[in-house]
Amino acid sequence: MTPTLIAKHLASLDDIDFSAVLSDLDGVVYRGADGMPYCFVTNNAEKAPAEFAAKIENLGIACTPDQVVTSAEVALAYATGKYPRGSRVYAVGSPSLKARLEDTGFVLAETDTSFVLVALDRQFNYAMMTAALRNVLGGAELIGTNPDLIRPAENGFEPGTGAILQSIALSAGVTPRIMGKPSPDILRIALARLGTTPDQAIMLGDQIETDIMAAHNAGIRSVLVQTGVPAKSTGAVRPDYIMQALQ
Repeated sequence: MTPTLIAKHLASLDDIDFSAVLSDLDGVVYRGADGMPYCFVTNNAEKAPAEFAAKIENLGIACTPDQVVTSAEVALAYATGKYPRGSRVYAVGSPSLKARLEDTGFVLAETDTSFVLVALDRQFNYAMMTAALRNVLGGAELIGTNPDLIRPAENGFEPGTGAILQSIALSAGVTPRIMGKPSPDILRIALARLGTTPDQAIMLGDQIETDIMAAHNAGIRSVLVQTGVPAKSTGAVRPDYIMQALQ
């Protein structure tokens, strides 16, 4: 949807009308009203939806795996649609992500791969960057689960998937294909699961470059919650609403 010139500051979500909620996870957690359908959409590909759902449940928020859409699901859907079972992939990511690649029918490999999939990997090092680079230079497609350069951490912030992805992309001189936000695909999957339309939903997020941009690209009203990554606006897209914190 067309962004407003000046974002309206909200004291509460009760100030606007909506019938479904999409919410980021890192930096934002939404406690849905009774009977209000909601779905969490996250660029974090470290865990499977069932793992995220269990974590959310531990916070006292009712959540099933179907109420969580991660950038990994979008990446796996893209890869299975383009590459046949048995294709070789070099994966930078968590053990959970690598297991899901194998469960989907791909073969984890160090060389001669069809594509390189990059997600957050806390063990990422120079040797892994070199292996990814060589595969991309050899013709493998470079796919990133998200472009987030930094992400909220317990004691501040830490490098995100985008920092890893850009080190490979810049070295190889290629433009990676991004699966998560700001692509609208992840939000469209969430909308389909909720059985709702863009005009009926709102998107809660803490990053303009990913959350708010994804909402704009999907035609969904956006609420910037100022509790996560410090907002940096490029001027291209602004949130429809701003909140200091969720009430």
